[in-house]
Amino acid sequence: MAIAIRQARDDELEALIPILLLAEQSERALRWGLANLVDAVYRMDDSEHLVGAATMKSRSEECEIMELAIAPEFQRQGLGKQFVAWLIQEARASGKKQMLVGTSNSSIANIAFYQKCGFRMDHVRQDYFWYLSKPSYENGIQIQDLLVFRFDLAPPSARKKIN
Repeated sequence: MAIAIRQARDDELEALIPILLLAEQSERALRWGLANLVDAVYRMDDSEHLVGAATMKSRSEECEIMELAIAPEFQRQGLGKQFVAWLIQEARASGKKQMLVGTSNSSIANIAFYQKCGFRMDHVRQDYFWYLSKPSYENGIQIQDLLVFRFDLAPPSARKKIN
């Protein structure tokens, strides 16, 4: 399967909403983020299908994956890792120092996924999901906090060494 990743055009954004809603359960919050936070939207396609989508905020030395989702029929094939690796290369090419990504405290699979991609736990944004209209649960855990992971983009030789 030949995969292509590129920045989405403005006229393609509406078609990406269903996939992005796999990463953000509130359509209202997703649309607000697209209008106010996100600097770039990317799409992943094979020769015939939209496979995935991601949004990025990159207004400082760091950038942040805001949403990342792979269509259910394409999950568990390594495409999410491929998408993250591509985003990391793009961030490095644009001179970013760090990449952040957050996931719900209850998203056990996502917590493992980002660590497998090389991210390290950085901090917690408590009560991040205040905007959910009613308590929501995933894996039997209430969705409340955002766990933020960090990937250092500088080459290992350029990082400070701790003695």
